Amino acid sequence: MTQNEPLFSERDKELVDALVFDDSLEPMFNSLADYFIWFDERPDNITPDGSDKLQTLWVGRSLLHKGLTFAAHEINPEYCAKVWNQALEEIPNWPGFKRLKLNEKDNKYFQECLTNENRW
Repeated sequence: MTQNEPLFSERDKELVDALVFDDSLEPMFNSLADYFIWFDERPDNITPDGSDKLQTLWVGRSLLHKGLTFAAHEINPEYCAKVWNQALEEIPNWPGFKRLKLNEKDNKYFQECLTNENRW
């Protein structure tokens, strides 16, 4: 991904742009990467590269849910911040951006998931 290269392919961007936020959905926890995902955030038939970019966004958002910044990313904080900032410009209506703060119920569930000893 170069400086001026789009984050998503044209097709993947169209798939992401077609997603519709649904406030009634419950989150699912990815225990391998410690992030929440909702069904309305991931389009069907997205390319592996597009899926990788969305995973970077979920990991970044998870850092925010934990009260951290992108600098706390364990592998590549600069890449995480770059993808996040570029996504804010390219796919501003992605439903995942509407969940930067968890409500009380989801936060309780998130904290339980993070501390669950049997999740591995």
